[in-house]
Amino acid sequence: MISDPHTRVLKKLGVMPTGLPEYSTATLSDGLQKIGVKNRVLEPAIRPFLPFTKMAGTAVTVKLGAASGDGSSYVGLLADAYKAGKQVTAPVLVLEHPVGLQGTTVVGSGMTHVLRDLYGFVGCVVEGAIRDSDEIKRMNFPVYCRSVHPEYIWGMLKGISFNEPVIVGGVEVSSGDIIVGDNDGVVAIPPHHLPKVLEAANEVLEQERVLLAAIDQDGYTVEVIKRFQPEALPDVE
Repeated sequence: MISDPHTRVLKKLGVMPTGLPEYSTATLSDGLQKIGVKNRVLEPAIRPFLPFTKMAGTAVTVKLGAASGDGSSYVGLLADAYKAGKQVTAPVLVLEHPVGLQGTTVVGSGMTHVLRDLYGFVGCVVEGAIRDSDEIKRMNFPVYCRSVHPEYIWGMLKGISFNEPVIVGGVEVSSGDIIVGDNDGVVAIPPHHLPKVLEAANEVLEQERVLLAAIDQDGYTVEVIKRFQPEALPDVE
């Protein structure tokens, strides 16, 4: 695996080897809010195909569009994306393609085999459906998607861009963004924000620890909440 400045952080986020992750997407979302970074949490329709799995890594982006009948393909674009995964820590394929276009279920057992076993991808986020769900479950490969659908029809899609920004789950994701997914959903963190997000997330975790200890001791009261979590009661004097 390529060593880069994100490797140690990604280990802490739960990529490798295994074990309880230090940060949940909920905590990271709170951290993003705390530093004023908005629209980095994907829509709730993007769900883990395998419940209660964890994924964290570096985005490699691909955008697909509806084919115009000119024989265009997306195979070369995906090949470029697979190769790019070799250059980053814990690559995650983030794939935009037309939602609602029946017969465009690209992500299946073949792609997940290539992603995981040949190029070292740790997961995939797709704006649309997946298929071959039995095989993906057997492989235990983390995939986040809108739905599951069996159909794929050749010639319906073409490649648009690779390693350019894509829109998935209502969020613009760029190559190099840090992608974290768990059973709550997916967050996409621009790498230049990551240190401050983690600092803020640590503050959130410590605040929660102190708050819960106070509730255990004194009970759940307005006074306790006001003392340890004043932002929850902005209008209470």
